[in-house]
Amino acid sequence: MKAAKLPLILAIVALVTMSACKNNEAYKPPTIGSLGEVLVVIDEHWRERPEGQALMEILRQPMVALPQNEAIFTVSSTPHRAFSGTMKTYRNLIIVNLGSDVEKEGVRYFGSTSFAQNQAMIHINAKTPEKFIELVRDEEIKIVGYILRHERERILSSFNTIIDASLSQTVLDQWGMSMTIPNIMRKNAGTGKFTWLSHETASLSQGIMIYSFDYVGEGTFSREYLLNKRDSILRYNIPGPSEGSYMGTELDLPVTYKRFTLNKHETVELRGLWKTVGDIMGGPFVLFAHHDKANNRVVVTDGYVYLPEEPKKRNYIWQLESLFYSVEFPDDKINEEATAEQ
Repeated sequence: MKAAKLPLILAIVALVTMSACKNNEAYKPPTIGSLGEVLVVIDEHWRERPEGQALMEILRQPMVALPQNEAIFTVSSTPHRAFSGTMKTYRNLIIVNLGSDVEKEGVRYFGSTSFAQNQAMIHINAKTPEKFIELVRDEEIKIVGYILRHERERILSSFNTIIDASLSQTVLDQWGMSMTIPNIMRKNAGTGKFTWLSHETASLSQGIMIYSFDYVGEGTFSREYLLNKRDSILRYNIPGPSEGSYMGTELDLPVTYKRFTLNKHETVELRGLWKTVGDIMGGPFVLFAHHDKANNRVVVTDGYVYLPEEPKKRNYIWQLESLFYSVEFPDDKINEEATAEQ
C-alpha cells in the first residue's frame, strides 16, 4: 500500500516545486520614485551632446495649461555602469543603447518584461547619433504618451483602493454614470443639476464639478460651445470669495482641445486656466465632456486646482484627469454586450 502511494507523493512534490519556482520567477518588486519621475540610463559621452539633449528636451518640455512653468516629467540620469540594484525598479525608465554594436535599431516599449511591477520601460536603440535623434523626434508623442498612460493607470489604481462608496453611488444615482471617487473628496453644496466635490487642505483646493446639458448636434462638441456652457454654469454655481465674484475661464490664454474615444463613448478634453471674475484667484483646469449617446446629452467632469504661488500643480491635475478616465455609462456596456451576442 505504502509503495503504491510513493509515485503519487513524488508527483505532488514535483508539482508544488514547479509552482513555487514559477511564482518566484514571476515575482517583481514594486517600483520606486515619485509621480512623474523618469530615470534615463545614458552614458556621459552622449548625455551632454545633441543626442542626449534631444531626449531631455522632450522629457523636460513644459506641461501645457499650467500658470507656472513645470516640466512634464522630473528627469534624472545615470550611466550604464552605475545602473544596478534598486535603480532598475524606477517607475519610468528609458534606456539608451547607442553605438555600432546595436543589433536592431528602433524604440521598444516594455510592460510585462520590465524589472518591476507596473513599470514603464523604454529602450531607444541606434547605431549612430543621427539615427538616435531621428528616432527620438519621430517617437516623441508616443514616448511621452506611453509614460503618461502608465502614470494615469497607477494613480487610478491607487484611488481604487480608497473609493468612497457613498459618493460614488451618489454620482451614479444622479448622473447615470460610474466614476471612481476617492475618500479624500467631500461633497459641497450643489443642486440636482450640479455636483461639486472637493479635497481641501491648508494650502490646496482640488475640486471636481459635474454638470450636463443636451447634445444638440456636432457643434455641441466645439471648443466655443463647451466653454460658453462652462462659464454660464459655473457663474451660478461656484461663487468667489468676494461679493459678486464667480469662477470663469481665462480666455486670454490658449485652451487646448483634444477629441478621443473613452470607454466606448466620444469625449472631448479641454485644458486651460480658470480665474475668479471679480477677484484674483485662479489656477489650472482640465475638463472632459462625455457624450452619453443613449440619453442624448453631454455630461461634463470639470476639475480645478488652486495652489497659490506654488509651481507644483502638475501632479494634482494628473490626479483629477485620471479620475475622469474612469467614467463609464451603463448603457455603453449594455450596447457592447448586445453587439457581441449578435
